[in-house]
Parts: sequence; structure tokens; C-alpha cells
Amino acid sequence: MNTSISLVFAAACAAASAAAHALPLTDNASVEFFAGTNAAVAGDFRGNDLAFQLPDSAGAITYNHLNLDDAYHGKYTAGAELDFKLAPQLTAFGRAAYSQFDGSTERVGTFEPQSLTPLSTVMARFGDTASRELALGMRYNFLEGARVQPFVGAAIGATRLDATYATIEPVGNLDATHVRLSNTSSVFEQRLETGVQFSPWTNFDLRLTAAASHVDGVGRSDDPNLALVGLDNVHGDVRGHWNYPAELGGVWHF
Repeated sequence: MNTSISLVFAAACAAASAAAHALPLTDNASVEFFAGTNAAVAGDFRGNDLAFQLPDSAGAITYNHLNLDDAYHGKYTAGAELDFKLAPQLTAFGRAAYSQFDGSTERVGTFEPQSLTPLSTVMARFGDTASRELALGMRYNFLEGARVQPFVGAAIGATRLDATYATIEPVGNLDATHVRLSNTSSVFEQRLETGVQFSPWTNFDLRLTAAASHVDGVGRSDDPNLALVGLDNVHGDVRGHWNYPAELGGVWHF
């Protein structure tokens, strides 16, 4: 996977270099600064499919399937992009973005005691996490020269995902347990986008973008605390998932 990313970046850099020698930089380059939010974050955490027996026969925990959209409520993104026009309707770009995900407290399972005590809910507080993206792509404008230009684009690159943490609240004979669900990892990302670019002035545009980005999954961490709550198994990972960012940016032409 890392070899594929390196080859793609090398090829894109070579193409951009050739275009830069063939076309005047000041007539074809622009920079964008953007901010936005993730409209939805698909994907999920997977716990153990079987009930986890607590020590001393205190009872058992059965974990739910938890969607990432439930675990993280506040989702923000911001970044910058350098564009270079290769042809009247075709633009190459490189982008760097930072995304913040604010964790929440969610129901993650059910505790069934051995006694006649009723079932109770297992809750977890998810910590904030973030990601950093570097990507190269191409964008096609449908109405070159018009004040309003619809476009489509695609990009590939790498995303650095911060570690994910959660605190399982006290249940049965267990105290609150802080666990690291996944380690900090670099993964492959693919992005598709569409939108519209509006040109109110000669050297300045507004760009509204709706995108779908697929981020590869991350395996579970080796945190020993996972065993205390029954998540030390092959299913305790973060699956590959889709993000759906909406971004508004300002584009300055050189």
C-alpha cells in the first residue's frame, strides 16, 4: 500500500513539473483556503460478538454495533489547496486538510448480572480524535470562463489518523476502564468530489464542494486494558469508512 502511494505521488509530481515548465505559473496557479464539516461519518467500531464474562461470575457484557456517527458528534475540517491549470477545463491540485472529531458518551452494550438484578446499560465516553490528510488530484470544470462553473474531481493520498480512546463507565464489579481502541496510523484515502465555483471578481472565486472520502480501516491496539472489558479480540478494530465533507473555500488566482 505504501509503495502504491509513493508511485502515485511520484507520477503526479512528474506531471505537475512537466506542466509547470510548459505553462506560465502566474497565469495558471491559484490557492484555496477552506473550512467545513463532515455531513456524516459512515463506518463503525466492532466489539466482540459473544458475551464477555466478568470476573467472579459477576455477570456478562454484550456489546452493540456502534456507528462512528454516534461516537463523534462534532466533526470539522479545514485546510488549504494549491491548484495548477493544465488545460482550459482541467486542473491538478494538491491539498492538505485537518479534521477534528469531538467524542461523545454513548451506549455500547448491555450488562446482564448473574443475580436477579435487572439488565443495565453499558456506557462509554469517547475521547476527541483528529486526522491529517495529504492528497493529489484532478478537477474538471464544465463551463470554463463562466462566472458559475460546476466541476467534478478525484484525489488519492494518505491520511494520518490519531489514536482513538474510550472510557468504559463502571459496570458490575469493574471500575471505569480507559482503553485505547486503535493506534495512531497512516492509511490510504480516496476522494470523489463535485461542486460549483463562483467568480465574483477577476482574481477571487468562491468554491462550494461536496465530497465522499474513503479511509482505510485501522486494526485494534495492543492496549492490555482491552482484555479487562472483553475487547481483546480480532473484531475490536475500526473498519474502513466513508466521510462526507462539505467545504466552502476562497480561491485566489496568482
